[in-house]
Amino acid sequence: MEAKIILETRTGAGKGVARKLRRAGRVPGVIYGGGGDNVLVSMEAFETVNLLQAVPVEETVFELSVDGGEVQHARVREVQMHPYRPELIHVDFQRVPPDAAGDE
Repeated sequence: MEAKIILETRTGAGKGVARKLRRAGRVPGVIYGGGGDNVLVSMEAFETVNLLQAVPVEETVFELSVDGGEVQHARVREVQMHPYRPELIHVDFQRVPPDAAGDE
């Protein structure tokens, strides 16, 4: 199953930056691994929640488009949810090699 997420890079890290993003309807995240640098990103909260509920997260390789640039393939490593509200707190993505992305 194809799953695409449009991401924007974000500057700054920490609790204050993350809270501002969430108030603006975005979810902070990070892309790591695969021989590349860690990239701090944010994504639209509503669309991301709907996508994560619609696909089997553990089995899906996501196509990540960061700032409209080159598409990267990654798996979701961790999804942090609010303890009692249906709200995303943070999403971690781990890059996979492009040749492994087509094995699904």
